[in-house]
Amino acid sequence: LMKAKARGELKGVLGRLGDLGAIDAKYDVAVSTACGALDYVVVETTADAQACVAHLRSNNLGVATFLILEKQKALENRMREAKAAAAKEKVTRLMDLIKPADDRVAVAFYYGVRDTAVADDLDAASAIAYDGAKRRRVVTLAGQLIETAGTMSGGGAKPKGGRMRVGDAAPAAEDDAESAAAAIAEA
Repeated sequence: LMKAKARGELKGVLGRLGDLGAIDAKYDVAVSTACGALDYVVVETTADAQACVAHLRSNNLGVATFLILEKQKALENRMREAKAAAAKEKVTRLMDLIKPADDRVAVAFYYGVRDTAVADDLDAASAIAYDGAKRRRVVTLAGQLIETAGTMSGGGAKPKGGRMRVGDAAPAAEDDAESAAAAIAEA
């Protein structure tokens, strides 16, 4: 898809969500665990998503999930309200640790993590998740996850990170397109 975008065949494709932002390496496993949408392809409009699906189908390239920004407008107000509420509650939200490359995609990250809190360990996560009348979704730095329904996941093999860029900043979506175009030109 990114190659087709670089060739000018697809419009409105911003890229894979995990490539459109960055997070400190300390939170890599947590965000990789809590955000199932990191592999979604972010597009501007429904028409853009439909064009991508047609491109995948006509070129027998498999299946992708598209996060359509124009359909996330309702989440923008909720995102702002939740940020203010979390500041009052002194809870560290994963969303507040993500550095989007472009403000347009902040709502896409919010779609993926919502108000998931992050905690150092499972004891701290349990205290946050089950504190008071409001249950919270909480992920630990080691990738253990407590859902609002009371389910907990973790254990087994070493948790995996690497589904999102790490560091202080991510390149802008346009920079990703330029990098893809340069790679195509070299091929």
